Amino acid sequence: IMNLTLELNINSASDLENVNHITKMNVYAIITLRGDKKQKKQKVKTSVDHSGGSNPTWNHAVKFSINEKLALEGRLTLAVRLFSKRLLGDKEIGGIEVPLLDLLRSHTLPTNGIGNGQGTMNFVTYQVRTPSETMKGSLTLSYRFIGATVYQQVPTWATPSQQGYGPYGYMPPPPPPGYGYGCPPPPPQQPTRNEARLQNGDTLFSAMSLIS
Repeated sequence: IMNLTLELNINSASDLENVNHITKMNVYAIITLRGDKKQKKQKVKTSVDHSGGSNPTWNHAVKFSINEKLALEGRLTLAVRLFSKRLLGDKEIGGIEVPLLDLLRSHTLPTNGIGNGQGTMNFVTYQVRTPSETMKGSLTLSYRFIGATVYQQVPTWATPSQQGYGPYGYMPPPPPPGYGYGCPPPPPQQPTRNEARLQNGDTLFSAMSLIS
């Protein structure tokens, strides 16, 4: 079992719900890696953004140690929760939950093709789910795995992603032309009575012309 390192950068958020209602929010994020019961819970808190309000920026770097086996089995989840810091008690704004398997499938290898290099950071944006289960705002982060290989062909029986936490604005591609069986062509239309009479009249007229 290979232990990987997940390097994260919590970049920014935009159009978040203002849970203060009147005053500007001072927003921070708490990042947690869930699912590894044998390892101490990994949890990191960003600094507080005092100027962005509903559009905070942090660019906060985070590192997590990853159990590759658990990640490939779909048992690890990256959770990011956003809070507004207040004198009378901080209030949750919302958050995201991303299965680590999804990140592994789409990570980029270094240019030399060797999985133990640094690699490039992958930028992704996710919709933020509020405590009331509505979608409001988005969160942008970047990531890369150190010591990883190519995981695009991970078996599909692994735990699927939770619906609603996919990349912001993502839509599944349309089926290719000719996909499926489609509808059968319509049957040929039968002529109406008037059309049949006209056809019979034309036939009779042609026959009389030949006789004459």
